[in-house]
Amino acid sequence: MSESILPRTLSKATSEQVIPHALRKPGDAPDKLASQDDIKNSFILDTCRSRDGISLWEIKNGALTVSHYPVKSSFYVSFPDPHLYYSLIDGLDSEFKITECTIRTIYGEQRGYQVFAGREVAEQIEQQTQYQARLFNVDIRPEQRFSAETGNVPGGQRGLDRFILDHEPKLRTMEISCSENPHRSSHMGTVTIRGDGDKRVITLSGSERRNTDELFELTRLIDPDIVLFPDYDRWSSHLSAHAEEWDLSNTLSRTGKFRTISSRSYFSYGRMEHRLGARMPEGRLIIDTRQSFMYREGDVRGIFLASRLSGLSPNLACRLTPGTLISSYEVYEALAKGIAVPYRKGDAEAERLLNGMRLDYRGGLTLQPQPGIYEDVIQIDFTSFYPSIIVKYNLSPETLEEPDKDGFLAQVLDPILRLRLETKEKKKSDPGYAGMDGILKWMLVTCFGYTGYKNARFGRIEVHEQITLQATHLLQECVALVSRMNGRVLHAIIDCLFIQGCNTDEIQKAIYKLIGIHSETETYDWIVFLPQKNGTGSYANYFGRLKSGAIKIRGLAARRRNTPPYIRKMQDEMLTVMAKETDIARMKSLFSEIRWIYQQYREGIGSAALSDLVITRRIGRERYQKQCIAQAVIDMYQSYGVEIVPGMDASFIVRDEKKLLVDPAFDPRSADMKYYQRLLDKAWEEIYFVFRQNNDYTQE
Repeated sequence: MSESILPRTLSKATSEQVIPHALRKPGDAPDKLASQDDIKNSFILDTCRSRDGISLWEIKNGALTVSHYPVKSSFYVSFPDPHLYYSLIDGLDSEFKITECTIRTIYGEQRGYQVFAGREVAEQIEQQTQYQARLFNVDIRPEQRFSAETGNVPGGQRGLDRFILDHEPKLRTMEISCSENPHRSSHMGTVTIRGDGDKRVITLSGSERRNTDELFELTRLIDPDIVLFPDYDRWSSHLSAHAEEWDLSNTLSRTGKFRTISSRSYFSYGRMEHRLGARMPEGRLIIDTRQSFMYREGDVRGIFLASRLSGLSPNLACRLTPGTLISSYEVYEALAKGIAVPYRKGDAEAERLLNGMRLDYRGGLTLQPQPGIYEDVIQIDFTSFYPSIIVKYNLSPETLEEPDKDGFLAQVLDPILRLRLETKEKKKSDPGYAGMDGILKWMLVTCFGYTGYKNARFGRIEVHEQITLQATHLLQECVALVSRMNGRVLHAIIDCLFIQGCNTDEIQKAIYKLIGIHSETETYDWIVFLPQKNGTGSYANYFGRLKSGAIKIRGLAARRRNTPPYIRKMQDEMLTVMAKETDIARMKSLFSEIRWIYQQYREGIGSAALSDLVITRRIGRERYQKQCIAQAVIDMYQSYGVEIVPGMDASFIVRDEKKLLVDPAFDPRSADMKYYQRLLDKAWEEIYFVFRQNNDYTQE
C-alpha cells in the first residue's frame, strides 16, 4: 500500500500530573496541562472517559499519543437552612469527603458544600430533603468538565482559542460502505473501502466472516483518524457481535473499546425525531454519514467546530441535535466561567396574571401576503435575528429582575454570533467554511427555542417572550421605515421581509442604522406567493427568479422531502423553463411549454420506474388510532421484521390507496397510478397558478 495509508505511529504518553477537577472550586483558574513545546502542533483528536479519569488522544508532529488524567466525581449542594440538615451533612462528611464552599450561579453566590461522590448520592440527598436541597454539576459529562476546566478541547489545538476557525491538521480518512441494507440484514454484503490518498478502491466480496476479518485488518493497516461510514450506527452492533462470535479484534476503535449511546425518540420543533443507538470508538472519529445531521449540515470541519465549542468528543458531537449542541455549549461556558450548572430547573416560569400572559404569548410578527406574482422584490433576512436580540438587549433569566447585570446568555452567545458573521463572509470565497457556518446557524436557530424549554439549564419562558416581543417591535419599525422610503412590505415572517419599491443597498443600510442587526438581501426579478386552500396567501409557500438567474423555492412539492422523485423532476423542469424569463409580462408565453411538460409526465407516469415513485415519510407515532397510510407503513415494515419507531423515516410505495396497501422501497410490487396522478396534479397546480387564464393574478 502507498505511504499515505501506513499506520500512524502510536506512543503511550506518560500520565501527566493534573489537579483533579473535583478539587477545584467554581471560578478557579484553569489547570496548565501542557508546556509551550507540547502546545505547538498538538491537535486533540478525542477525549474518552475511563473508570478513574480521562484519556486525551492527541496528534503531535504527526504522531498519535494518549495521555491519561485522573479525575474524581463531585457535585455541589446547598440547603435552604443547613441547621435543619446537620445530621445529613455529618453523615455525608463521615462517608465522603465534603468541603464548605461558595457556589456561584447566574443569579449570584450562595453558601454550600462540595461533595466528592457521584450522581447516585446526589439523588439520595434530593429524596431525603424532599427536594429542598439544590444540586449543581451533578450530571455533567466528565470529559466536558475536564475540557472546560483545563481549556483542552477535542477538535482543537492545545492553547489555541477555540473560537478561531482553523484548527485541524491533515488527518487520515477512510471510507467504508456496505451493499446490504442494515434495516433488513445483519450481513454487510459487499464491502467497499477507500483509503485517504489512495486512488484504489478495495472491494471485499467474500463470506461475512472473511469480510469482517479483512475490514478490521485493513482498518488496522490504514489506521485512519476519521472513518466515513454510511449506516455505521446500525452496523456497529452487528460488527461487534461478529467480532465476539468469531474472536476477532475489532480495530474500528483504537483501543478495542467502545462507548455506547442508546436510541431514543423525542419531539422537536413540531415533529417526532429519532436518534439511533451507537457504539462510539476511542481515539478515532467514525461518522454515520447517512444518519448524522451534523455531518449533512457541517461536514467534518463543522463537527470538529461543534466538538471544541461544546467540549464533547467529536464522536458524540456528530450524533447530537442542534438543540443539545447549543445546550452543551452553554454548559461548557458556565463551567469555564466557574458558574455552577443546576441539576433540576427551579426557575422555568414565575407566577403571573392570566391577562398578562395573553399579551406575552403573542409570538413573532407575520404579515400575510396577497397571492400573486410580483416584480422587483427585495428579500431581507436578518442574520441570526433572535440571538442578536438576546445580545443586543442583554436578555437572560437573571437580567429580568436585574437588567443592568451582564446576562449570561448574552455573554455566551456573543462570540458565536461574531463567529457566524465571519463564516458567512468567508464561505463566499471558500466553500470549506460552509460546513462550519451551517453548524453555527443551527446552534443559533435553536438557542431561541431553548430559552423557553422547560428543562433548559439556563432558560426561562419570560426570556423567550421578551425575545419575540422585541422582535415584533423591531420588525414594526422596519415596516414603518419602508413606508417612509416610499416602498411597501409585501410579506413579513418572523425574521424576514419582502419589500417592493426600494433600492436594495439604501434600504439595507437604513434598516441596519435603525435597529443595528446585520442582514442579507436577495433581489427577485419576480416572485410568486401561492394561495392556501382557503384562497388567502400562504406564509411559507413561494418561488421566484433571483437576479442571478437562479430559482428559489420554499414549500413547493420539489422542495418537500415526501415528494416522489418522479414528481420532483417534473416540477424542477417547469421551474427551469420559467427561470428563462425575467419579465412577468412575457411569462404567459411560456405556458404552452410548461403545459407540455405536465402532459408528458402525466402520460408517462404509468411506465415510470418504481424507484421514482418512492415516498419517504417521518413516522410520528407508535400506532395511529385510525387506519391510514402511515399505519399501513408501520404494519408493512413489521411484517418484514424491520422495527419502526416514532421519529424514523420510512420509504415506501403506495400499491393500493383504497385498501391501504403499501410496499417497502426495497421490495416494491406495483404502484397505485391514480394515487400518484393525484400527487402529480397537485404539484402541477402550484405552477399553473401563475398561468390561470380567467384571472389576472399579476400585481402592479
